[in-house]
Amino acid sequence: MAERPQDAPGAEEPPAPEPEQEEQGRAEREPSVRPDGGEAAPGREKAANTAADNYGQLVQDAVIYGGMHIHTGPADGLYSRAEATRLVREARRLDPRRVEAVRASFVRPEHYLRFEREFRDARVGVVAGPSGAGRAVTAVYALDRTRLPLREAVPEAGERDLGLGRLPAEPDHAYLLDLTPFGDITGQRAAVREYARRVRACGGRLVVVAGAWREDPADDYACLEVEPVPAERVFHGHLRHLIGEERAARWSAAPEVRGLLTGETPDRAVRMAKQVQRSASSESAFAVQVEEVLGVFRNYAAEVRTWFQEHEKAAAQAEGNRYGPRGAGDGRDRPERREELRAGDYQRVLIEAVAVLEGCPSDAVLPQVDELAKAWSVPVQFSSPISGGGLTAMLAEVGSVVDAEDRIRFRRPGFGDVVLDHLWHEYPKARRSLLTWSNRAVREIPVRERGEVAERWLRLADRQGDPGPVNGLLVAWGRDRVLRPAAVPVVARAAVHGRLGPAVRAYLYRLAEGGRGGAATDIAVAQVCGQYGRVEPGSALVRLRLIADRAPASESGGAAVSEALDSIAEEPAPCAEVLRELAAWADDPEQRGRADLARGHLYRMLSAADGRGLPLLLVRTADEPAGIPADAVGAALAAALSGADPEGAERALGGWADAPALAPRGRERAALEAVLLHAASASPAANVRIARLLGRRARDRGDLRAAELIGRIAAHDPFTRNPESVGGEV
Repeated sequence: MAERPQDAPGAEEPPAPEPEQEEQGRAEREPSVRPDGGEAAPGREKAANTAADNYGQLVQDAVIYGGMHIHTGPADGLYSRAEATRLVREARRLDPRRVEAVRASFVRPEHYLRFEREFRDARVGVVAGPSGAGRAVTAVYALDRTRLPLREAVPEAGERDLGLGRLPAEPDHAYLLDLTPFGDITGQRAAVREYARRVRACGGRLVVVAGAWREDPADDYACLEVEPVPAERVFHGHLRHLIGEERAARWSAAPEVRGLLTGETPDRAVRMAKQVQRSASSESAFAVQVEEVLGVFRNYAAEVRTWFQEHEKAAAQAEGNRYGPRGAGDGRDRPERREELRAGDYQRVLIEAVAVLEGCPSDAVLPQVDELAKAWSVPVQFSSPISGGGLTAMLAEVGSVVDAEDRIRFRRPGFGDVVLDHLWHEYPKARRSLLTWSNRAVREIPVRERGEVAERWLRLADRQGDPGPVNGLLVAWGRDRVLRPAAVPVVARAAVHGRLGPAVRAYLYRLAEGGRGGAATDIAVAQVCGQYGRVEPGSALVRLRLIADRAPASESGGAAVSEALDSIAEEPAPCAEVLRELAAWADDPEQRGRADLARGHLYRMLSAADGRGLPLLLVRTADEPAGIPADAVGAALAAALSGADPEGAERALGGWADAPALAPRGRERAALEAVLLHAASASPAANVRIARLLGRRARDRGDLRAAELIGRIAAHDPFTRNPESVGGEV
């Protein structure tokens, strides 16, 4: 269940292999280094816990337009922040390109037109149905037809009422609320009803996606139970959008393709259309293109099952042959244990190792096969480097080859995924040890291939609807400084995934709350939050707050939290939320670790200046006040000035006090006054410090603009201003 990620295989931390423990020790001793030199880079748009800056963004269940691929960045394997953000956005359900694709290729299910008419009047709709039936596509198509800005409301497992009470409801916006990862939501109906009321009240629209829904006439919702549209229609509709009507008609008419579509679900039909687009872009003959598509989408499950059964029999036979008569012919025959190779077992080890490390250099893969065999107590088949029939013959046994670049691959695309699926189903006790082995194995392969292996675990989790592979990846790789850069982007994408996201985020919360993985795990969780928080800031900030409470005891963990905050604040939409959250941390009544970290981070953010000496936050607030509103910056400034560190407060305020003389533009002057007045109204300490510093600037530099502000600042002192202006009593 998504609500209980602790029950998922791989969710608990496997024992750390020795290399991991060494790296963990170094990670705990060495603080993280921010590549940006520690300068904050605030963004420009306001955001709640939602992808507020992404118009659109939905796609059919289990369908990712463009595929889920790791794209490696620089030679050291680290992603640029822009690249990591792009990958996280592509993992979400909402994206402008996807909305456009849905708009162009949507195939209406039965009764859709009736649903749309009712939704137009009711303003709230529910789309229910089985997974893969197209319920998410139907929901986004209906929302897109409203021509309102689209937002995704993100519930959270583990929170009371799934956190629906804090979800955004902005005027004239259309919201998608996907509750399918949470199973039976009968107990949450009251919370859903309240959120729908809020959306209606502000003139917005809402579509709820659920696996099942019991209608209540009192709700007055438009309801649609989606029945899967025939795969042939979905395939043709998407293919027509991708390659044009004429070529789509030829592919749809091909008997082999029609046979492959028989009995399939809409989501598989969409994936087939994407593969056809890739194959049709080649210059090969049409028959060759068709064969390539058939090769990718043929069902290998039966073949893989048969292969394993045959090798299980071979292993059983070899086990029986390990015992034979001793002293034959002397009248004293008695059993003797004879050590013989169990070829069937070794071949099963080999096929699983190739499935995990496919595409890696052969000289890196083959030693790791023997390591996995030892981990699973399987005798290594070759007693010397030149034993056996050679590499070609050995790999042929598992349907793989060494290509021209000396990399081991299966002969048929997608075969390795089916092998991993079979192992996950049939050998559940091998799951954790396979992850632990992969942690050692990937250290010996090139950086680029590490990302591809991590991607393979994400695809497995996606196919199985099981967060276990990703959660296991986080703890097995995240504690290792060498492997962490490959694991973090994958876990960040899983954290915003439609089905996996709630369980992965809940697991991140457990790790952040407990701290039982040590500083190295804190660093990994913080880095994941720093990436997915650029898309879902509210969720990530909750987890960073928990790590921040332990920051004084872990310099490296505190540095990782600061770096994550910088990463989130670089994005225009989440910056305002970061400022508000840090202000709340600084005002923590218990003065936990979050308070000191927040003040230090605010000092740095508020003091960062452009080439003219103006605070960066001021410039960006002036350029786009709707993105970073003055009240958010003012709250942050007040929190920074209310601490007990006069030097830090002076540093944070200095650029703002100089700004009256440096800000010639009307927008910048207006933004400056708004920020300072908000800060002065929020805290008596902030009011005093702002007035004093402006007074010194006015005296020392003859700054008339600073002098003009002093009187207005004093009028906003919470202790002396007109009580009627704040609703108080005389």
